[in-house]
Amino acid sequence: MVTESNRQIVRKKGVWLKRLTRISSWGLFTSVAVLVLSGWGITQTGVIYNITFGFVDRRLADAIHRASILPMVFFFLTHVFINISLSLSRKRSITRKIVNSALIVIGVMALGLVIYMEYFRLGG
Repeated sequence: MVTESNRQIVRKKGVWLKRLTRISSWGLFTSVAVLVLSGWGITQTGVIYNITFGFVDRRLADAIHRASILPMVFFFLTHVFINISLSLSRKRSITRKIVNSALIVIGVMALGLVIYMEYFRLGG
């Protein structure tokens, strides 16, 4: 049975999820911009070195580039899975709980795979 208080709780969750999606989209945009600029710093070292007044050299650009991958993946997964959850939120409550649980498990597994590939893989 759906009551008015249940509808208000669902609306509040939807508002917070939409805000979290907006935050994750800005985080994704920022991390992609950092990734592109640091990649440019690796390939066009002289340009970035002059723009940053000698602060960012090839070694620092490479370190920034490698460090920016994990935040980018986190914001991407957060953004995509919250939007999937919001698009499927019109279904019944039980189905919604199952889908949300599955999305969380898939997201954590994907993030764990990226962490493994980035930090614990042999030869990496």
